[in-house]
Amino acid sequence: MLPARFEELERVQLELELRRRLATTASLQGLVQEEQRDQQRLQQEFDNRLSPLRNDLERLVSEIARLESRLDRMMFSGGTVSDEELDQEADDKRADEAAWWAEWRHKQSERSQQRVAKTVSPMPDDIQMRRLYRTLARLVHPDRARNAEDREHREEIMRQANQAKEARDLTWMQQLLAAWSRDDSEIPSQSEAMRGRIAELGLEQQQLRRELNHLKESALGRLLRLGERDLRRHLRHEESKLRRELALTRLRRRRVLRTIDERRESLSASTGDT
Repeated sequence: MLPARFEELERVQLELELRRRLATTASLQGLVQEEQRDQQRLQQEFDNRLSPLRNDLERLVSEIARLESRLDRMMFSGGTVSDEELDQEADDKRADEAAWWAEWRHKQSERSQQRVAKTVSPMPDDIQMRRLYRTLARLVHPDRARNAEDREHREEIMRQANQAKEARDLTWMQQLLAAWSRDDSEIPSQSEAMRGRIAELGLEQQQLRRELNHLKESALGRLLRLGERDLRRHLRHEESKLRRELALTRLRRRRVLRTIDERRESLSASTGDT
């Protein structure tokens, strides 16, 4: 039996490496998805327990802001002001603020969409298009021409390749490469294709590992690493903090209401004296 050729041995090694990297990539993808599911589950558990308290706190804070705005208006008023007038002024102010914030959010959304458009991950067809274009450009580059006629032909192929790229026509690009690559010496070998795929998988694994580490180092990721007892203790602590903050906010609301009543009595007394 003749010994296997070097090219065959190399191809077998590349196939084994490709299978190994595919398995590792699939494993990393599974770990990332599992971490995301666990964090979503934990977040849902926290929301179910803490959201009612947070909503109550947010409602009280909003009410206090309206009451303090009313109190400011009464402090600078020279006479009595009806609740209807104060409510109307508060409504107008909230409407102005809402319009300003709506415009601000619209501008922020536009800027965010522009950033996403610049950084969006390429789709598979885009990746394939770039790969085919680079391969064709490497094979057809005019500097590799043997004579003037060959250079002219290569330049024409490159013009068509540029048009196909701009049109995002993957089929056209594939046809150009197939037409040029009829000479076996010009066709990228199977080994070269596997090396390219192995390199791509290596980059994908790096990205997946970074994503997994980022998830684990996040606040929810660190909480997931706690034991069940410590996790329950943390949840009770957060709930206790919210209840204390809610009690203090209710006290602050009562003080503002009392100050409003005192100011209203003062204005009524001064009006009666005049």
